[in-house]
Amino acid sequence: MAIGIAMQFKGVKIDRYDAVMKDMGLTGKQSEWPDGIISHVAGPTADGICVVDIWQSQAQFDKFFQGRIIPAIQRSGGMPDPQVIKFDVHNSYRHGG
Repeated sequence: MAIGIAMQFKGVKIDRYDAVMKDMGLTGKQSEWPDGIISHVAGPTADGICVVDIWQSQAQFDKFFQGRIIPAIQRSGGMPDPQVIKFDVHNSYRHGG
């Protein structure tokens, strides 16, 4: 079953998010997205940034988080721990390709 993960990073500016994404090779057309990701969206909020991912499984997200996200965050100077909401995907819609 697919899972959704919403992460709110308070006090983080979008340039820090961009730096982490670049470090992981997830910018531009040559991005190397991990196995298991279904969708990823992110944007600024009034007090930080919000990231929402849909993954095929919790195990795939956990592997990516430990293996690529945490090291990239550490190399970028760190971030506060996010507020995380996890949920089982009950319904989804994706327009286009």
